Parts: sequence; C-alpha cells; structure tokens
Amino acid sequence: MSNFTTCAFSLPFKLTSSTQIKVTLADSAIGATTVTASAVAGTYFNNFETIGALTPSMLGHLLYQLNNAEGLATTFGVWSMVETTNASDPQYRGRWTLRRAQGNAADDVTQLEILGGEITLADLGSAVDPAVPVLATADPAQFLFARRGAGHWVLPQAGLLASTQERQRSIETATTSPDGTTVRDVYGSITRKRIELLSLPGAAVYLHYADDADHCAIIGCATGDPAAALDELRRRWCLIDDDVACRFYPDIDDAALAYVELRPGANDGWMASLDDAVEMISAGPLYFDAALSAFKV
Repeated sequence: MSNFTTCAFSLPFKLTSSTQIKVTLADSAIGATTVTASAVAGTYFNNFETIGALTPSMLGHLLYQLNNAEGLATTFGVWSMVETTNASDPQYRGRWTLRRAQGNAADDVTQLEILGGEITLADLGSAVDPAVPVLATADPAQFLFARRGAGHWVLPQAGLLASTQERQRSIETATTSPDGTTVRDVYGSITRKRIELLSLPGAAVYLHYADDADHCAIIGCATGDPAAALDELRRRWCLIDDDVACRFYPDIDDAALAYVELRPGANDGWMASLDDAVEMISAGPLYFDAALSAFKV
C-alpha cells in the first residue's frame, strides 16, 4: 500500500545501570556542583518519544532519571526535550533540544555528560562532549543537539515512502491415512515486510555524501551527521544482538507512534551491502530509490 508519510527506523541500545547522566552546576544555591543519575537496565531507542517513567526513548529515560535525581539533590532543575526544527525547509527530523528550567535561581548549568562507557553523547545526537548550553545563565538553559541520535534514520523531506507491503509465508503439509482421512498442518508461518523508499537525496543514503555541505543542504542536516545516511543504519543494524529488533515507524506524526519490529534474514543481501538495494535515478541532483526487506517479528 502507499503511505505518503514520514517514516523512521530506530535501532535498540541495551543499557545497564553503568550508564549515568551528569549535570554540572555553577553557583548552586545549596552548594551542590554536580548531580548524577543512573539508567535503569533495559532496551532503549533513539526515537520520537520523550520523557516519562516508562518511555523507550534513551534520551527521554536519562532525562527522567535526572529529573528525579535533581529532586533528591534539592537542586530542583526540571528537564524537558523538544524536537529541533530548521529556520526554513528542508526540515531534518529527529534532533532534540534539551531544556533545564532552574529550580533554584542561582543554579546555572555549565555542562552535561554521559558516564559509564556504554554510550556517548554522540550516540544521543550531541556534536560535542561534554555538551554545553547555548547560554549558561539562561532560564531555561538550552542544549542544542545538532545531530540525530545513533541508529535513528528518518525519511528526508524530499523522499517518499511509496509502499510497505506485507506477505505471509508458511509450509502446509497434508497427510492422508489409510481410511482416507486427510489432515492438514501449517508450519513456520512468517511475515515478510518490503519497504520502498523513493527520491532519496545522496546524503540520506551514503555517508560519503553526508560529509559534503552541498549534499547535506538538500536534506537540511549538519555536515558529518552519520545518522543521516541509510547505509550507516544498515551498518549498525548488522551489529545488534539477535534477541532484539529494529523498530520501523510508518508515520512519525502518528500520535500513537505505532511501529513494527523487523529482523533481516540470511537472504536479505542489503545487510551486507546497500548497493543492491538502491538504484540511482538522477545524477544531478543525486537521488536514489531504495527497497528494503526483512522479517516482521
């Protein structure tokens, strides 16, 4: 079927309590200079969900924990996150601006860090580490994450989600007994999903073009953002554990953020190389069509 919506892929990250988020404060009203919060062990994603107790968003979860930690430290800062937009089209979806509203008037935030070694700030979309606010004395202080989080690919504004077909496959056997009774059994029912993406600019497909300012301008991303490229999603997808799956969101503007879970199989050759899954349809400007297939979990 045709969707004509903005779709996205989100790869999973497994975190333990070793991952911590740390904020440093200057001139704290209570003398505290840092507040640190630990993640709850689990599987999280860079996606379009935000802060909450049960959020699957990796950034949203860490900020939720940090809100709780600031309450316990009586610094009372309140963190929130809003999607970053460009001043003009094309829009590049999937980036976040973090905001900290002051709890105590003297608590100016100076930097934000990720500790523990499981992920880095770059995995959350920050181009610098540690992250620093645009203006330390502002209320709320704002941290602009210039890139998408790792493993999060979003259809560019110029692209088109043309089709998301599903086909079920199974093996059926028929056994006939001597008295003429036939028994039919169905084994291994599986669903294959095929996703067709049209008119993808070069920077949305290959990392080489995402390093070029002219190609990046076509999709509205900052030069050097690896998450812009579908091929980078493919590379990271190859590295995830077998017991977790990628989430595919057919429509990121759907309030429910409905998704399906996908896992490629041995015959999905595009996981080894994207070259056979994409076709150049224009050389100037550079555009590709792509067709991806995987098992629906």
